[in-house]
Amino acid sequence: MKTLKRWSASMAAGSLSLLALSESALAQDPAPVAPASPEAPAPAAPAPEAATAGASADADAEAEALALAMAQGEDDSATAAVADVEEFKLNIYGFADFTYTHVLNDFAYATPYPNFMVGHLNLYAGAELGGGWRTLTEFRLMYLPNGNVPVATDPLNPPPREVTTANDPADYNKPVRWGSVMIERAWLEYTVHPLLTIQGGQWLTPYGIWNVDHGSPVIIGVRRPYVVGTATMLPERQTGLQIYGRYLAGTTEIGYNLGLTNGRGPVDEYVDFDKNKAVTARLFVTNESPLGSITVGGTLYAGRFTDRTSRFYVSSTGQFGTEWFATASYDELSIATDLRWLWEDLIVQGEFITREVKYHREDLRPAAFTVPGVPSGFVPDTRSMGYYAMAAYRLPWYNIMPFFGGEGWYPGLELEPAAGAIWGGLNIRPVPRVVLKAQYTQSFFVDDTNLVGDDGLQALDFQAAWSF
Repeated sequence: MKTLKRWSASMAAGSLSLLALSESALAQDPAPVAPASPEAPAPAAPAPEAATAGASADADAEAEALALAMAQGEDDSATAAVADVEEFKLNIYGFADFTYTHVLNDFAYATPYPNFMVGHLNLYAGAELGGGWRTLTEFRLMYLPNGNVPVATDPLNPPPREVTTANDPADYNKPVRWGSVMIERAWLEYTVHPLLTIQGGQWLTPYGIWNVDHGSPVIIGVRRPYVVGTATMLPERQTGLQIYGRYLAGTTEIGYNLGLTNGRGPVDEYVDFDKNKAVTARLFVTNESPLGSITVGGTLYAGRFTDRTSRFYVSSTGQFGTEWFATASYDELSIATDLRWLWEDLIVQGEFITREVKYHREDLRPAAFTVPGVPSGFVPDTRSMGYYAMAAYRLPWYNIMPFFGGEGWYPGLELEPAAGAIWGGLNIRPVPRVVLKAQYTQSFFVDDTNLVGDDGLQALDFQAAWSF
């Protein structure tokens, strides 16, 4: 009978535990956008006093009820369960943006039609697990792949647009379009010492200013510069192990990151098709002085991209086996540097990135895109580079921040001309969690092109970004 009583008490305690955890999670006011470093998620910001008091009272009441129910069970695990409920907190927060783009000229690489877009809807779930253990997961909700045109081997004959329309059985088979979820990062880490934290899982590559800290409300302009985002000069994220640490000497902080991963590949999130693990290393220094805060950093990435296919075979002795064939492979080396100066309300920053690609197997060197009248050939080893520089100043009126910048991109390929752009606009924060942006962009090609229309983009972008 006593055993039955304990079992019933444990079941009741379990139900109350789930309820208490749910109330506690819902009572959390959303935290700011993800932290700038790979450390633990940012703490939740305080909510208005009335709402916080009510939510806290409800959570406390549930915790007391849980403690009472578990105490009646006369089980030693009750105390541990109560302590776990009281100490563990799951922080759920995120960011989103809504953008309107209007192209002002006839540019071959841009749609001529003005459009609205919900670009990002990113959610975070992070927690301090106790004893120096932490976890953070970030995922992005997307409308893709609906409407996407797959990458084609023949750009002159693109494949049809993808359609994800399906019938919803819960609503009389009403047609709906399903989207997808992209995992930005998911890691577990343990802090041994301020000089050593061990992190495992999928993490954002620690380079530059706006790769790890990539939330729309944090980025000053409507979009990140091309060389940081679209150009993929370094992997945006990697799967593997990383260690990092920080050391403070007076007003100077020195930090490092060192990672060993699958590197870049077609499915590098969970499969590595070669035995050459990629290496990532970063070193940065931040100094605080009367002249402001200055950060200088550098990142190196070295790895091998490999894609393979496999097939079963039967040996001459009748045994079954699997053989693997490489279909693509190249080595890459990327070096990135960054500089940021913060002085009162002034921000000046820039990044420079270079990348070398070398095909170590001639039989896997891809064929170059064939242009009528030009002899066919193969893609050469390349060295590409890009940079940007920008400045912004927060005015004392209405949190208005004018910004201006420029960038350059040199892909190192004959059929990809070098290009540049200048851009500028306004960044306004009516409240701490909401940012309104307006930006004008003018791009141009450094080299001659054979494009129909203008040799450059002229566009206006307006964006509302918010964190929650």
